[in-house]
Amino acid sequence: MKIEAKLSYKSRKQNKKRTVYTIISIALCTFLIVTTIMLITSIKNGIAEKITSQNNDYHFIIKNLSINDVTKIKNKEYIDKLFIQLNNKEELYEIKQSDIPLSIKENITVYLKYDNIKKVDKYSTDMMRTLNLSYQDAEEKCEFNQKVLNLYGLIDTSLVNIDYLPMAQVRVNFSYLLDSMIIVILFIFSVLSIVILYNSFLITINERKKQYAILTSIGATESQIIKIVFFETIVVGISGILIGSVISYLGTEIILKMINQILIPTSYHFRLIIDAKSIFLALFIIIANIYLSAIIPGIKASSTSIMGEMKNNKQIKQKKKNSIIEKILPVEGRIALKNTRRDKNKYKVIIMLFVICLTSYIVVNTYISYEKEAADLINEYDIDAELTVDLTSKIDYQSILNNYTTKTGKAIVYTEYKIMGTEIKVEPESALLANGDFLIKSYEDNKKSIQMVIIGLEDKTYNQYIKKINGNYGDHIIYNKGRVLEGENEFIYKYYPVFNTKDNLKLTLIDPIYSETKNQYKIIDDKNVNGNFILTEELVNGYKEMKNKFGVPTIFIKMDTYNKIEKNINSYYLQNEDSIVEWISHDAIEPIHIKVKCEDIFDFSSYIEEIKEKQNVDINTEYYSIQNEEKIIYINILQLILGIIIITTIVIGMTSAINIINASLSEREHEFYLLTTLGATSKNIKKMLISECIYMLLKATVISIILSIPIIMIMTKYLENVIVLSKMAIPISNICIFTSLLWGISLLVVFYSTKWIKSIKKD
Repeated sequence: MKIEAKLSYKSRKQNKKRTVYTIISIALCTFLIVTTIMLITSIKNGIAEKITSQNNDYHFIIKNLSINDVTKIKNKEYIDKLFIQLNNKEELYEIKQSDIPLSIKENITVYLKYDNIKKVDKYSTDMMRTLNLSYQDAEEKCEFNQKVLNLYGLIDTSLVNIDYLPMAQVRVNFSYLLDSMIIVILFIFSVLSIVILYNSFLITINERKKQYAILTSIGATESQIIKIVFFETIVVGISGILIGSVISYLGTEIILKMINQILIPTSYHFRLIIDAKSIFLALFIIIANIYLSAIIPGIKASSTSIMGEMKNNKQIKQKKKNSIIEKILPVEGRIALKNTRRDKNKYKVIIMLFVICLTSYIVVNTYISYEKEAADLINEYDIDAELTVDLTSKIDYQSILNNYTTKTGKAIVYTEYKIMGTEIKVEPESALLANGDFLIKSYEDNKKSIQMVIIGLEDKTYNQYIKKINGNYGDHIIYNKGRVLEGENEFIYKYYPVFNTKDNLKLTLIDPIYSETKNQYKIIDDKNVNGNFILTEELVNGYKEMKNKFGVPTIFIKMDTYNKIEKNINSYYLQNEDSIVEWISHDAIEPIHIKVKCEDIFDFSSYIEEIKEKQNVDINTEYYSIQNEEKIIYINILQLILGIIIITTIVIGMTSAINIINASLSEREHEFYLLTTLGATSKNIKKMLISECIYMLLKATVISIILSIPIIMIMTKYLENVIVLSKMAIPISNICIFTSLLWGISLLVVFYSTKWIKSIKKD
């Protein structure tokens, strides 16, 4: 064994306490980084496997294409995979280049997976433009795989109508933010690890400076001193990494079990994934951190001279003038302030640890708070599901819904409605506000029309609405809100009133007839659409989505009035077969929509899908709250993981702080002895040390707030680009509670560490 290795071994044996602290620090840092990476890998792989097995991994669907259409799009450079489904069969076939079955000419469904999911809106828009699809065609043919998109942070992907052409939009895109958060978290952990490990190595080396100085004086070279330090670093590093890896494995298993408990309502179940690339990445970060942490103390140790060590005054700096604060403070406080100034390096490390703990908590919890706020804002539905049934099919949907409660014991509430989108002529024209110009159409007789939605409500819901807005039975309720998109590249909604008065307002349902020279129209219904109108900006419970779904004003009427209007439309269809009246398309001939509110959307969706499969009934289903429930579950999981990370960070920080405090107290033993000879009591010394702690905590708190503000501003600025935030979501109360706890724990640690001062003897 080389002489450097022998000396390193003897040093570790003589300084067991510091060696144990260093190994613990490395183990905890390893746990922090390895566990984080293993959790990210396990959760992402688990969700991806589940989604791939149930929904495949495509991003965008286009239905009812011809072989020529497929040929147009198959060579797009951004397509990663292209699957086709022939004649609505279940099998999917992956095609490459010219590998298209020429025997099939029509009715082809294409499943597209892009090379960059973050650009799904851009690529999908290009696909629709390449195929020359109108907005109405796109509504019928195109569909997003929302479950896969949700996995990657793309929430509420939909089509919007821009000059009658379809454009894909993603209202909330957390994908960049999620990636950035992972990078930021790993960066913070790396900085934290370097600070803690550097401090551990520095304390160990400082305690052995005299040994290194003596070795230098008897002929040891700088290279040999560095080798001694690195031999020790390698041994404690390997020990810490091994212990930390074992703890990481066990800890990740426990955390995944806790996550699976949160996921009980869903069908997800995560298992630990040991990914070689991720483990190598984690080990590389840890080894790099250990190397960077040890190299500077090692170089310092190698350049230590025996005379320099005897003086040992390089870091001591005095400030001649007393500040106003020092004049106000008691004696113990003034001494504490001077101590922090004359030996800054030790205190900087502790302050930095506090700053990392506080800043991490503030930023992480603010992010979680905004996630919750965003989850609430993007949830445009205050119902859980909607079923659409063709009345001509004679499906007994009421029995199906009632049997759910009997079978499961879980109550549901449902209500029926009908909906159509039509062109409505408005008189007088002055009743329309200028804000709605982009929706308004003009005709040769100088009349104007606007797109509107008509909804027929069953009596119970209609009466609730009338009561809510203080109207009378039989009134026509107009939800008087339109919507425009602001910005060329940013999808931000702006809302405005459409009608400025209800007085003398007359509405007529028309069929527009467009030509190159003039626009005309035919009247379909000018009696039932009219009535006593009430303009309101309130929506009845269960219809929250009408604020954003179509972006046009909505008329709510009684169901029997709606049926009369529908009867007139059907009569008009018989006489004008080529005419298109409704712009809200549906597959059923006489559709009835049923809104459902339930206790457990996952259980309800499973029940309905089982009924559809076993009874072979044709019910169109949309489960609105599943995405939001999954989003909330995701937030809860994220909160759990980040909470564990913060607790681990605090444990690491406190371990390192205790190490520093104990080392500092040992180094200052002579100083405390001198103070006692001058008349200071143990109580005075404790007050001085507690004052030092308060000063460091106060400074760390101020620095943390200053650092957190720009980070939060950048985060909120990004969120404003994808969603309109109605309020600041910084959890100030939680931050204050956490700061108070951190202060309390730190003061207790200092108080406990000063107990040994009672044993100081006046030698």
